[in-house]
Amino acid sequence: MLTEMSLKEALKYFMKGRKVLVLNEYDDKSISAERIEDCLPKEAKYLVDVPAVPNPEFGQAVQDMVEPDQNENDTEGDEQLPPPDQPEKKLEKETVAAPGKMSREEKSKIIRPFIKKGLKNKEIAERTGIPLGTVNGLSGPIRKELKNPVKAERIKSGDNSDRHKCRTCQYRHSDAGGCDYCIHTGKERGCDVEVCDKAVVGERLTKK
Repeated sequence: MLTEMSLKEALKYFMKGRKVLVLNEYDDKSISAERIEDCLPKEAKYLVDVPAVPNPEFGQAVQDMVEPDQNENDTEGDEQLPPPDQPEKKLEKETVAAPGKMSREEKSKIIRPFIKKGLKNKEIAERTGIPLGTVNGLSGPIRKELKNPVKAERIKSGDNSDRHKCRTCQYRHSDAGGCDYCIHTGKERGCDVEVCDKAVVGERLTKK
């Protein structure tokens, strides 16, 4: 006797060798009955979702590729590598905080080291906080002094052998030279021109 069953139950009976028919009903109300083996041809390929069977050899090969075998007691090649060179720390710009109230001499002492290092006036002003105009005014004599230290030392010591004092002295006879100190003061100068200590910077005095 033919009995309607679910697909699962029908397949069980089919596997036991029982006759199983597949009943198909179409839109035109017609019905056909086919043997299940005709609906499932032998030449077709069937894909079944079954649990994967572990392959120990394949798994070990994959493990070897991902994590190479290492012997914990094998210290060969475990030498400590030297640490990478530490990046050099960038030297911070040397700066000097210049107080608001400071004499020209003090400011000159501050900017002198920067001039020796070859810094430009603008950079010196930025680092010291001294106004650029002040730096411009103070740096000129310092740069000349550093350019010709022998002459600068001679000027500092009072040496007038090159007559540099005479050229700006108010007692000069003319811009070419000469001295009218005694004419304007009525006194002798009392010192040699090479070590003159009577020079006064100013416009040349004229006879009254």
